[in-house]
Amino acid sequence: MDDQRFEQLERKRDSEGLSDEEADELGRMMAERAGKPYANAEDRPSLQDEPVAWEEEAKREEEAGYLPPKGAAEDPAP
Repeated sequence: MDDQRFEQLERKRDSEGLSDEEADELGRMMAERAGKPYANAEDRPSLQDEPVAWEEEAKREEEAGYLPPKGAAEDPAP
């Protein structure tokens, strides 16, 4: 790894900020130093692609024929 470049990017990060490309480069270097794999935000799956637990529960209740009114208790009194 280029220690001089690493130090240059750290100084720039702390002063004026980094471009996306520079931040990615610094992140890769930091991960390499720590001996860990690196992934940036573009490498991670979008949170919008994964269903949210409450959406799944609402769908199950709807399919079961029961959807409580908003603000109502989960289990209606008989």
